[in-house]
Amino acid sequence: MVKKIEIAVISANETRCDEKLNSSNDHSYSTFRRALNALRRRISRKEHRTRPPDKFNADKFVITNQNAMGQQQSMSGNPSDGVTSRLSFDPSLPSYYRWLAVVSIAVLYNIIFVVGRAIFWEINKKSTLLWYTLDYLCDFIYLLDTLVHVHEGYLEQGLLVRDAKKLRQHYFSTSHWRLDVLSMLPTDFFYFWWGPNECNSERVPCAVIVRINRLLRLPRMWEWFERTETATGYPNAFRICKVVLAILVLIHWNACLYFAISYAQGFGSDNWVYNLNGTQNASLTRQYIYSFYWSTLTLTTIGETPTPENETEYLFVVADFLAGVLIFATIVGNIGSMISNMNVARVEFQNRMDGVKQYMAFRKVGGELEARVIRWFAYTWAQSGALDEERVLAALPDKLKAEIAIRVHMDTLKQVRIFQDCEPGLLEALVLKLRLQVFSPGDYICRKGDVGKEMYIVKRGRLSVVADDGTTVLATLGAGSVFGEVSVLEIAGNRTGNRRTANVRSIGYSDLFCLAKRDLWETLADYPEARASLTERGCQLLRKDGLLDEAVFASAQQQQDTLELGVAKLEHTVENLNLRLARLLGEYTSSQSKLKQRISKLEEKLYDTPFHNTDDNEDEELRQRRYSLQNDSRTHRRVKKLSTQPQLDSEDELEPTTELLSRQNTF
Repeated sequence: MVKKIEIAVISANETRCDEKLNSSNDHSYSTFRRALNALRRRISRKEHRTRPPDKFNADKFVITNQNAMGQQQSMSGNPSDGVTSRLSFDPSLPSYYRWLAVVSIAVLYNIIFVVGRAIFWEINKKSTLLWYTLDYLCDFIYLLDTLVHVHEGYLEQGLLVRDAKKLRQHYFSTSHWRLDVLSMLPTDFFYFWWGPNECNSERVPCAVIVRINRLLRLPRMWEWFERTETATGYPNAFRICKVVLAILVLIHWNACLYFAISYAQGFGSDNWVYNLNGTQNASLTRQYIYSFYWSTLTLTTIGETPTPENETEYLFVVADFLAGVLIFATIVGNIGSMISNMNVARVEFQNRMDGVKQYMAFRKVGGELEARVIRWFAYTWAQSGALDEERVLAALPDKLKAEIAIRVHMDTLKQVRIFQDCEPGLLEALVLKLRLQVFSPGDYICRKGDVGKEMYIVKRGRLSVVADDGTTVLATLGAGSVFGEVSVLEIAGNRTGNRRTANVRSIGYSDLFCLAKRDLWETLADYPEARASLTERGCQLLRKDGLLDEAVFASAQQQQDTLELGVAKLEHTVENLNLRLARLLGEYTSSQSKLKQRISKLEEKLYDTPFHNTDDNEDEELRQRRYSLQNDSRTHRRVKKLSTQPQLDSEDELEPTTELLSRQNTF
């Protein structure tokens, strides 16, 4: 993959400020800018190389990704006026991962040699120039890594931020900058008062111990470990290697601590400490190997070590034993878990096979069939490790599953004649429907006269088309062959009646992709044009073989058109009825509201009309009714008025109200 360095251009205001620098700074700045522009042109030439053709016809995904990247760059606040430039780094690029590997090597160097050189003085006295070179090379890597870390992009609302100001603000809002600054403190200035080569058997530790702050860059190495564990195809093996490295580092540090305690107690003062007497014991190789051996025995508690002879030695050994029990118990447990996870697929497969064998034994299945089942399990494990694709890909979103299926199955699906030149959307939907089936030697994939419910695409293996006698071979099918594609279309007028016309049998073990009729028609429901196109191609294949009844096909097409027209008319009629019903409901609601208003007005007019006794001709019954209504109205108004007043406290006040209510109920 081409390395990419994202270049963000600063604003014109910063450019105007840069122009006010002195001449010497302008010269150095111009040199840096020319070098950076040359690097950018070189990267641009790499990025604009001719793209190889996409054999999976996935150009649209590339275009989509490029458009998304362009939109992301426009929304991340990157100016593009292009006079001066600063670097921003995308953490998802492979180049960033490789840079973390370089930083991890520098960190590992300091973890091992800073502590080792501080205790074993002979290491410093050998190749002093080499140690200085490596030390300051690691410091330079630390400095570059700080610049990279400051300009490391991050996601904001799903978009990668590349604006330099935002990147710096985000960096200083985290705790990483403290560790980066502390790990870069120039503690080497202590060399002016404490020479790095002045240590010996009478002066330990050496001056290089002042560089112990370089170990604070350890989180960057852990980040590389996590990325490697995610990216590698052998995560369990990598985890074991990481644990082994941690064990070696712990043993190394403990060996250095043992040698330092031996110096503090006095070399050769007792049998527990290291003895420098003798030419062999005074060599660096013997010193380190013996200390490492003692540390290994103590931490792993698997061997006998010299008995301590004073309180300090006892305390150190006890602390080592406790650390060994706790640390190595955890480490051994993790390693056991990792080894178990490495074989989890095999164990699960073996459990499934054992369950099938127990079932066959319980049902007393014949020995020949049982042997065929066992051979099928063995073949499945040998070819794919009994990988369940549906379960493995279940955690992915549909978009990613579709892209993986396109990469894996698109060429296979294009081999089917009826699917050639179909629109990409239909093919994307169909590739998700393909299911892999494995057939054993002698298995019949289909028999003559069976109803065709699936179509098959041969991925691996050989099939034979046999006659009814089961021995005469009419044809042989190999990888890439397709059969049963016409039967899944259910074309009216097919003389075979959508039934199989031949017997297809597997010669050896065969892997076939299967597409069910139901899945095909569920997909075609969203693509009516593609459905018509596929039907026409299926008709052409049937006409070529003389298996299409044109009269029946034409009649079915006419009935289909009539049915579709009737359905369309029915839908139009239902829509009109819905509109009319809605209009009638609205009119009914409006008329009901008006009627209620009129009734209310009539009641108010009737209640407000005064009662007169002067008319002798008025009917006695009518006068009584009007009198009752007027009394009812007055009582109702009085009760309503009393209900709005504060609650009555005495029974004397409550009695008139009760009487009024009873009179109202009577009316």
